[in-house]
Amino acid sequence: MIARSSAAMRQPPGRETAVAIGVVVTFLWATSVVLIRLGLTEEAVDPIGFAGVRFSLAALILVPLALPQLRAARVWRASHRPLLGVVIYGLLMFCVAQVGFYIALGGLTASSVGLLMGLAPVVTALVTLRSQDERATSMQALGIVVLIVGVIAFFGLESPAGGASIAFAAGLSIPFVVGGSARLGRYLALDAGRVFGGPLGLTALAMSAGGVATLALGLIVEGIPDFSLRAWLLIIWLAAVNTALTYTLWTQTQRTLRAVESSVLGDLTVILIAVLGWVVLDETLGLVEIAGLALALVGVILVQVAPTVMARRRPRQVGTDHDAHHPR
Repeated sequence: MIARSSAAMRQPPGRETAVAIGVVVTFLWATSVVLIRLGLTEEAVDPIGFAGVRFSLAALILVPLALPQLRAARVWRASHRPLLGVVIYGLLMFCVAQVGFYIALGGLTASSVGLLMGLAPVVTALVTLRSQDERATSMQALGIVVLIVGVIAFFGLESPAGGASIAFAAGLSIPFVVGGSARLGRYLALDAGRVFGGPLGLTALAMSAGGVATLALGLIVEGIPDFSLRAWLLIIWLAAVNTALTYTLWTQTQRTLRAVESSVLGDLTVILIAVLGWVVLDETLGLVEIAGLALALVGVILVQVAPTVMARRRPRQVGTDHDAHHPR
């Protein structure tokens, strides 16, 4: 059974399967925000240590499972470029972005952090505008304007009060780190089968690099963490299900879905965070905030679907777009 599942993971899933997996992953990521918020507020745990233990534990779960794939692919004989890439990707996604994420959740509402996370696809679109097959379009410009209006409507024009300014700055760093590294993650995912033996091997290596770095940073800045039993239960669940499992599955979907499709699908997390924040954490959303959230999501979607719309308007050529993103 294990061998059969491992073999299945080496093959990119079909489109419908990839979308279904992505929806489940975004829901679990949304629940992560609620669980982390409970840990930071009710259990009063230190944010960096919380993140470091979570991702280090997830790496400890993944590495033994990924060893057969890594050995089969002889990852130690790979060129330094993909190995360096996976280390950089791990540091960005599972250290820098996560530290900012945890600090932001310590001072902002879950829906506010979710909205900031939703800006990441815009950064990705801007980063890739100068690539060979992409150029700025009027639809992308319109999407960015709509997004900015939505952010202003959601947050208002007043600056965060007191200690929330640090949390807001940390949250604002998330889309730049995640959006800027999305292209690297896509490149690694497409080559995961050949270099890393599959998405499990890629995720295990990236999470090991990021988890160890975050844990070390937490020990330096916050000291040895002291978690309650409830906090440990939260961490174990987050590490095993909402981290080890979800990030491996997401890497698998990236092998089928194009970057623009993955980004739009990932933004379901923003909506689900706002809904869960309202249902579970009693966070209220006024009409203006709801309108701002809706506008921001519309802006993100416009930016992300613009390349697809433009591609459909061009004369269709046999085997160009799909084959370029999914080499066989």
